[in-house]
Amino acid sequence: MINLMLMLLEIVTCYIVLTLIYRKYEKEGIYLYAIIATILASIMCLKHIAIMEINIPLGLGVTTSIIIGGNILTQKYGKEAIKNYLLLIFISSIFVNGFLNMSTMLINSKYVLESNEAYNIIFNYNLGIEIALLVSLLIAVFVSSNLYYLLKRIQNKIIISNIFSILIVEFIENIVYVFIAYLLEFSTIEIALCIVFRYIVKVIMGIIGTIPIIIVSKYSDKE
Repeated sequence: MINLMLMLLEIVTCYIVLTLIYRKYEKEGIYLYAIIATILASIMCLKHIAIMEINIPLGLGVTTSIIIGGNILTQKYGKEAIKNYLLLIFISSIFVNGFLNMSTMLINSKYVLESNEAYNIIFNYNLGIEIALLVSLLIAVFVSSNLYYLLKRIQNKIIISNIFSILIVEFIENIVYVFIAYLLEFSTIEIALCIVFRYIVKVIMGIIGTIPIIIVSKYSDKE
């Protein structure tokens, strides 16, 4: 239960920060958030927690908020703004993962040996997880933006556009992430449970993300 409560706190915090940073800096604020959130997600995904005996990585709220950030850009600035958004996610991920993994190759000091070894294990133990995060996140943001834009043109309703795009995108994102990250480590049943549970959690988080999109839209309309 405590894990679920902390995950809820994570997503609420992400959406509050996302909303506030947009109100302060608008498009550039969303770009800045993408950089910060991608760095956080790249580190958080290296830790796993168990909910109802199902292993899932941390950072689900952070990655979901990145997708919602892309939907906000699409809502206010169209699909063209997503190109820079995707580029910033890619560069941020390569930057943080490259430096963290490169730092594990440096020769350790003779002091604080346990801390040094723990650091090396954490940031160099599974490159597959980092690749899974980057690939799934780029696909999710790209597909979500296009679906959101299409549904927005058809229905012109924020709630419908966000919910339907989240339902489809999170299904794709979960399959891509789990298969790349865990195919050779988890059993078939564990992979299936991880996909289903992770999908349910992220869909709920994504639906909650409709709130900041509405707030941002109403705020912009008043300007």
